[in-house]
Amino acid sequence: MLRVLRFIHVLAGLVGSVLIVLLAATGLLLNHRSFIGYSSDTAFQLQKLIFSLHTGAVGSHSFIWLTDLGAICMITLAITGTWLWTTSIIQRKGVQK
Repeated sequence: MLRVLRFIHVLAGLVGSVLIVLLAATGLLLNHRSFIGYSSDTAFQLQKLIFSLHTGAVGSHSFIWLTDLGAICMITLAITGTWLWTTSIIQRKGVQK
């Protein structure tokens, strides 16, 4: 059981980390638009692309399921991480007795 939980935890961590980095980077760029610039049409188009990536809708395609997958990965990490940590504490207490 613990091997399965560890595998799920690692898989969710790998997939989720890529998605979270994408969301964090685009969110940071949206919060600090001065990094991109305001004055040119190219800067405005770049801002639109970053916003599209951040919200999961690029052009006529919807990738909202990717943001949902990132959220599911974070929930999975929280649950499996807590379970694995609690189990290791219980096992250590059992060994000490």
